[in-house]
Amino acid sequence: MVNRASQDYWNREYRSFNLHIAKKKDSVRRWIESHVAPAGSANRTCLEIGCHPGRFMAVFGELGYELFGIDFAADLATLPAWLKRCGYRVGRFWTQDFASFAPERKFDLVASFGFIEHFTNWEDILAKHAALVDDKGCLVIEAPNFTGAFQHWLHSNFDQLNYARHHPPAMDVERWAKILERCGFEITYCGYFGEFRFWTEPQPRTLKQRSILAAMRMLQPALRLALPPDRKAYAPFCGVIATRK
Repeated sequence: MVNRASQDYWNREYRSFNLHIAKKKDSVRRWIESHVAPAGSANRTCLEIGCHPGRFMAVFGELGYELFGIDFAADLATLPAWLKRCGYRVGRFWTQDFASFAPERKFDLVASFGFIEHFTNWEDILAKHAALVDDKGCLVIEAPNFTGAFQHWLHSNFDQLNYARHHPPAMDVERWAKILERCGFEITYCGYFGEFRFWTEPQPRTLKQRSILAAMRMLQPALRLALPPDRKAYAPFCGVIATRK
């Protein structure tokens, strides 16, 4: 299992995150709430893979699921404590690498956000996600979209260090869907979503790169108004939602 984003990288990133629920206007939160039904009963469970810092896990808490999580974050114990203070039902959390994760149960809903695309053996990672879903359960997987023509140009030219931590072939939601169908799932959503936006991580850049990025950031509000949302070429996110038959 080759993970292009190291644990040291994530530990540094986690230090900049505060525990909070995603804002109402967040594109991924809106996507979840548009396509995932509330739990509907007190015993419905949700496992998030790569769950820290919990901004989307809390959305499933709002939907009534009992929350379970796995992450190799050193301070993972702060997350279930915070979720309990928020009034959500909280189950077990595992501090370990997903490669060695073998729980003795399955879950009504399994989710990951910005996880699968860091792995070169992403097909195995996807299959492991699917194996954790109980009968009639739901699988929710999201990743950034670095494969759409415009997003690929932006990240490969101006965000190279961050781009290198990702495995672009793993951002192919159509292939996700085909694999999941072979695993006995029905696809309820497969596509690219969100209004145009882009982000970059700090790295050394040439004057030309900095100038183009500055111009793109100035143009971004106008482009967001002019470009229809949910287009593969420039949508910031992609995802699949599937139900085990």
